[in-house]
Amino acid sequence: MKTLFALLFSINILACKCDNVNLKSSFESADFVFIGSVYEVHKTPSGFKTLDNYLSKVQIDKIYKGNNYDGFYTDQATLFGSQLRSCDFIFDEKNQYLIFAFYEPDSGFLYSEQCLYTKKLSDTSAVELQTLAILSKEYQQKLKL
Repeated sequence: MKTLFALLFSINILACKCDNVNLKSSFESADFVFIGSVYEVHKTPSGFKTLDNYLSKVQIDKIYKGNNYDGFYTDQATLFGSQLRSCDFIFDEKNQYLIFAFYEPDSGFLYSEQCLYTKKLSDTSAVELQTLAILSKEYQQKLKL
């Protein structure tokens, strides 16, 4: 029993490691970039002790980057975050956010990571929003080619 206990506590837990998190690189790597208002948060058990999963419903206010996923994600989306995955950005507070997200085709959920530029909209500057508008315009032009 002691060896099992020692083994469990000697396992290295990997933390999220981010390199050079910035607006432009986050825009380029994300599938979906938008401003949205989280209006409902559901905390569900992950199946592992006290760690939870979060399903956060968000009203989409403005889209900077995204594909029309068969008509989905034009008005609303569900964001998934798990405490089991160290890099997940957990939307556990009703608020307005600038969200850089990945699309998970198997579940239909969006998720964001700590290694992306996701943050509360109140912490976003006017210069950042102008930069996003420029990146969005460039992205739209590339799609037309």
